[in-house]
Amino acid sequence: MVNYRINGPSFVLSCSEKVNIPLMVCSHERSGTHFMMNSISECTEYTANPFLNFDYMPLGSFVNFFSKESTNKFLFSLKDIRQNKSNTLCVNSIIKSHFPLSLLDHNKNLCKVIYIYRNPEEVFISYWKFLHRWNWLEGPKLSSPLELIKSNPKGQSQRYQIENYSNYFARWASHIINAKNSATNSPNIVLVNYSELKNNFEASIEYICDKLKINILHPPIKPNKEKFIYGKAMEICEKERILMKNFIKEEMKKFPALPRDLLNLF
Repeated sequence: MVNYRINGPSFVLSCSEKVNIPLMVCSHERSGTHFMMNSISECTEYTANPFLNFDYMPLGSFVNFFSKESTNKFLFSLKDIRQNKSNTLCVNSIIKSHFPLSLLDHNKNLCKVIYIYRNPEEVFISYWKFLHRWNWLEGPKLSSPLELIKSNPKGQSQRYQIENYSNYFARWASHIINAKNSATNSPNIVLVNYSELKNNFEASIEYICDKLKINILHPPIKPNKEKFIYGKAMEICEKERILMKNFIKEEMKKFPALPRDLLNLF
């Protein structure tokens, strides 16, 4: 690992001669981001220990996340680190992001991207618990996941948005559709359903690595759950869960551009 510095704070990142382009794992919050990062880290040259958090903290002082020129410059710096005159390294620390993929310039071939998405019921139960974990206003701390789904985005969670949304459900759906549209124009983006990764683990990892031309060093192994980040321990009653499912079912009809496997859930 090297202590890497770019026009601002220092980061301890892993670098390698064995990769020539960085890897980003992107998602809407609570969609299996760390599951995917740790899974790839277990069997390829890329690593989640340490990973690079592509966010205002720690990069906000020198990366404009809404400028393709700024993100291009940053991503290029990660793939062209001069160790000496004859040796160039690339960052193999996985880049974690929750920003919409359309904000990246995929024509420049500056990173590979795995986008993971998840059943909205699971997303919002997890996200509801996650927002209660913090002592700041990451988002509204409400009494149920259904209230969260219906609420308009608030607090620090809004930093990932490229526009305003009527509620968190529209924000979630738009994030996935944005990724799906971005993937149609780039061979460097692959979309994966969380349930596929969970239930067909080895086949999913092999599919991802084949699509993105990532070498698998040894058979994929599911990561230890202790590496995941959990929200506050909270429960919802069965009645609330049914109401949430019914609401999601109706909301899904408003977003026919979502991936077919999500639409078929409801």
